[in-house]
Amino acid sequence: MSDAIENFLANRLPIGGVAAYSLHLPSGVLAAECLSKSLYPTSTEKMLTRIVQEGRTLLPCGEQPAHYCWTFEGHRVYVAARADGIGLALLVENNSSAELARIKETLQDFLDLKEESVTV
Repeated sequence: MSDAIENFLANRLPIGGVAAYSLHLPSGVLAAECLSKSLYPTSTEKMLTRIVQEGRTLLPCGEQPAHYCWTFEGHRVYVAARADGIGLALLVENNSSAELARIKETLQDFLDLKEESVTV
C-alpha cells in the first residue's frame, strides 16, 4: 500500500467540524475513525461505508473522479470518489464551526493524488 494514501489524512487533520472519516478501497474499508465523542464509532463507520457503496451505485464516476454530498439534519457526508475505485468520506457537523474551505480542499487534494503513487 502506498504511503501517499495511508498518510493522506494524517497531514491534514484535525479539520474543524470533521466528526469522522473513512478511506475506502474497491475491496473494503482501508481506514476509519470517529473523531466525535457524541457518535458511536461502529455505527458511524457502517453509515459511511454504506453511503460510499450506495454512491458507487447511484453516481458511478466511471473514468472520471467525482465528489458528492448527502445532507442530514445535523451532519453532512462529503465523498470524493476516484476513478480507480478509492474513496474518501468525511462526516461533517452541520454548523458554522465547520471549516468548509479546508474540507473541500482536502477532498480535491484526495482526487488529485497521482494514480501511480496510489497502488492498491
